[in-house]
Order: sequence, then structure tokens, then C-alpha cells
Amino acid sequence: MSVTEALAHYVERTDFHNIPRDVIDHAKVCFLDWLGCAIAGSLEPAGRIAKELITELGAADESTVIGTMARTSAPNAALINGVFGHSIELDDIHEESVIHPAAPVMPAALAICEKQKLSGADLLTAIVLGYQIEIRIAEALMPSHYRYWHPTGTCGTFGAAAAAGKLLSLGAEQLVHAFGMAGTQASGLIEVFGTMSKPLNAGKAAMTGVISTLLAKKGFTSSNAILEAEKGYCKATSDQPKATSILERLETFEITRNVFKRHSCCGHIHGALDGVLDILEKHRIQPEDIRKVKVGTYPIAIEVVGRSARPTSASEARFNLPFCVALALLHRRVGPAEFAADRVSDDTVFKLSKRVDVEVDPELSSARLGSSNVEVELKDGRSFRTRVDHPKGYHDNPLSRRELEEKFESLASLVLDEAKVKSLIGIARDLESFHRLDDLFALLRTNGT
Repeated sequence: MSVTEALAHYVERTDFHNIPRDVIDHAKVCFLDWLGCAIAGSLEPAGRIAKELITELGAADESTVIGTMARTSAPNAALINGVFGHSIELDDIHEESVIHPAAPVMPAALAICEKQKLSGADLLTAIVLGYQIEIRIAEALMPSHYRYWHPTGTCGTFGAAAAAGKLLSLGAEQLVHAFGMAGTQASGLIEVFGTMSKPLNAGKAAMTGVISTLLAKKGFTSSNAILEAEKGYCKATSDQPKATSILERLETFEITRNVFKRHSCCGHIHGALDGVLDILEKHRIQPEDIRKVKVGTYPIAIEVVGRSARPTSASEARFNLPFCVALALLHRRVGPAEFAADRVSDDTVFKLSKRVDVEVDPELSSARLGSSNVEVELKDGRSFRTRVDHPKGYHDNPLSRRELEEKFESLASLVLDEAKVKSLIGIARDLESFHRLDDLFALLRTNGT
């Protein structure tokens, strides 16, 4: 049996009753966290453009487009909701695989669940399996995969296919072919970070996963060894692929090892922001007091977010570490509102960002995602330093369930009224008890408050 075949059998045989209670509970939190990101993301420039496609794409009345009154085909809904969910850079991360696991899996699972009129337990099972597959594949390709490839778009395609395939009750042979189709289409380059095409990677992964499973259900075929073949996905996208390792630790559900974000920007920036905010709070520093901010971080962070050019859009600003630090210095937070057009174009923010120096810190050459050393130098000669190894929301510094619900409230309330926001939290808390999710989809079909 090939690695791909073994993975397909794993997806086929795992059901809701095989998944531990704590894993299901965590999956519900993950769902709510992504849902808040998607609701708020529907207002972003990328989200607004994606919404304009709905009528042009024109298709079956199957699945809800979040934050609108529209329904479209399941693949189209997965695409658009996938763009929404990744647009504000607040969706979850898995550290070792450097993947945003919710971004492709949630929209794919939600679209098929609505199309097939399935239950909350079905949705949660698909979510857990989608996370498991995409993360295990991504880990097998690291670290070299991340030099060029965006794991959320690439490996996320397999996760979306696993989630959608489970909801469509595909057999193992059909799942193998779905994985084959997912692999031949999986894509997404780091080159597009800081543009609207980064969330497009997530949306396309979700859409491709759905299309692959729908074709497989009809008998469409593909490679039966797409992951481990000599000309297969792992060897094509990694210098040192470890395809057989994908099957290791399948009894450990990776969804419980993801981390949640509290800043609306790239995860490589979070340690620097936590450090700056900590120093500001402890020492009551005002922006005009600051002479220089020095951020020491790890090499890949420099490559991805070390840019210092003036951003021309929110997408660019979210991948500009000095600019994000300047936002934190001025506004004491870095949420979606801080990336409004007037703040991105604010001369005060840009001038302050020029006082932020970013360099590789030898102490952090092999550091964890988000780690940073921060020093704030004041004009009066004083300086303050701090080191952040675990940004808020990460395993050793977690956000509480209540904090995550408050995060959801702050995001969802940008579009929905208070009653709808509270209702969605209630549904997420008890998701497995719903035999149909009509109430959930009705709350998501809205033109706003």
C-alpha cells in the first residue's frame, strides 16, 4: 500500500466516535476563530472583489457566501469564503508546518456540509481530518518547501480534499484519486505575500479540494501515489522530502497543536509586537519619546517581513515588520482597524517605522515562529529590552477560550448585530449536537447589521 493509499484509508475509517473529546472541543474553537476571520474578511478589499465574482460565476444554489445573501456552487463558495478567511491575517497557524490550517479546510468543509445537508458532528470530523492531512504533509516537506511555496495554498489543497472527501463519503480508492487531483493542482508561492493573492492561495486550495473530491465521486481518476512517487508531489516541492513520515503519529491529532493569533498581520511579526507592547505598557512610553526600536529575529522572518519600503495597501502593510511596529507604538494594538486605508497612508506611521531597525539575531537563528528580541531606545538615553519566545496565543502563552470568544465578537460585530454574534457563539459551543446546520447558515447569510 502506498503512502497516499494508506492516508486515504485513514481518512475513510476515522469517524466522529474515533476522535477524542478534547480534540472535538478544540475543533469547535478553531471553527469559531476562523469564522470570525471570514466574517470580518468579507469587508476587506480582497473580499469585496471576490464578492463581485459571485454573480459572474453564476452556479448552483448550494452553499452560502458569508456576509451576503448569496448562495452559489460549493466550489465557488469555498473559493470566496477561503479568500475572506485569510484576508485579515488573523487565522490560526501550525508552527512546525508553517501552515494556516483553517484557511483552506474550513471553507471547503463548510461548503460541502451545506450542499449535502450534513450535521455538526460531520463538519467537526471533516475539520479534524483536514487539519491532520495538510499538516502531516507539510511537515514532510519542511524546511525547504517554505523557500518558495506557501504551505497554506499547497498542502492546504490536500487538507481541503480530505475534509470534503470525508463529507462526501468517498471510499479509499476515490480519496486516493482526489489526493492525486489535489496534488497535480496544488500551488501557491511566497512571492505573492503582501498582496491579495496570498488569501487567493487559501481560497484556491479550498476550491481545488472541493472540485477534486466532486470529480472523484463521479469516477475521475488520478495517480495512486501522488505523494511518494518519483515524480510526485513531495519530491517536486522539497529538497529533502520525507513522504513516509506522513504516516507517523497519526494517532496524535495535529489540530490541538495549532496556535491562535491576536495581531492582524503575519505571524513572523508577532513576537516583535508583543515585545514592543510589553515595553510600552510597563514604562508608559509615548511615541514622541522614542529614538530607535531594534528588533532581532530569525532569518526567514527577515526574508518574509523585513521590508522597510512604504506600504501602498493593507496587504503590504501586514507583511512589513517596521510598519506594524509603528502601528503598535501609535495605537497600542494591531487589529483590522489599524490597516484601514487612512492609517496605511498616514505619514506619521511611516515616519515612525523608519526608526525601526530589523536584523537577524544570532541567538534566534533557529528560533520558533514569531520569536524576537526587542530594544526600545528613548531620546533621553534610557533603553528597555525584552525577549519574546512565545507570542500571546502560542502553546506556552495561550489565549483563553473567553479571550478567543471576545476576539470572535470583535470581528463578527463588524458585520453582524449583537444577537447574531451571540447566536453564532452558542452554535459553535454545541456544534456536534446539530443534526442540520440550517440555523448557522441562516445567520451567515446577511447584508450586515
